[in-house]
Amino acid sequence: MTNIAPWGKLFATDAAGFIINDCHSGKISHPWGRLVAEFCQTCQDVWPTRLRGLYLRGSVPRGLAIAHVSDLDSFAILSGEITPQDLDQSRQAAKPLNQRYLFCKKVELILLNEAIIQAPNSVWPGIIQTRSLKILGDYKSSNLPKFKPGRSLLNYANSWERDRVKTLDLLLALSPNHGSFSAQVKQGCAWIMRRMVRTGFELIMERDRSYTPDLYYCYERFSMYFPEQQASMKKALELAIEPSANRPGLILFLRSFGAWVTTQVQVELF
Repeated sequence: MTNIAPWGKLFATDAAGFIINDCHSGKISHPWGRLVAEFCQTCQDVWPTRLRGLYLRGSVPRGLAIAHVSDLDSFAILSGEITPQDLDQSRQAAKPLNQRYLFCKKVELILLNEAIIQAPNSVWPGIIQTRSLKILGDYKSSNLPKFKPGRSLLNYANSWERDRVKTLDLLLALSPNHGSFSAQVKQGCAWIMRRMVRTGFELIMERDRSYTPDLYYCYERFSMYFPEQQASMKKALELAIEPSANRPGLILFLRSFGAWVTTQVQVELF
């Protein structure tokens, strides 16, 4: 049985109800500091004149990173257009870090520019303001709005049905004879179940007047409003923590509870 423990928290808000970003450089614990320092230098070397901002998000800048479990999630804000060469350079920059720092599950680097951040319905202003830490650059996040829990922070719900169908198609297309079949099923399972749990939280975020990306608390708050679906969401949480290679079971779960989530997103949010 998967061990489910409270990890993370609901974010605090100020007197006006705006979310307080809990990221801080002082929360980057050993051994993550060495990786972050080399990562900064690598990005400076790759984009010496175009790097406007380098940010960490996720568990590392919140002091919640777990060795051999957590990723180093990051994004870089570049000046000008983002080219195919930039995308290739971002992938190449991560490779030696992934090989050298084995306690990090994966180094992820997303590239943004001002047009992407300011695009209609962009999720990035919310991510920057509520759960990211700038570690390099002079990008002025003060030009972005503050956020309260609510529709302006919807992220996973916006693409839930598309993600569900994409994962179903992937699972159905995989060949059991392929050498990496089990690994690919588990990878797809982990990805979609994290999104399912966070989509469930977004269903109730505005009513609950709370905000968190942390899976346990997403599950807990969802269950307060949908107690009849608690067991299903608990299963999604368990599968996010300990992914399964049971393809038929995952397909059935996505077609049943996953479809229920889709219906609720349409009813509650759109």
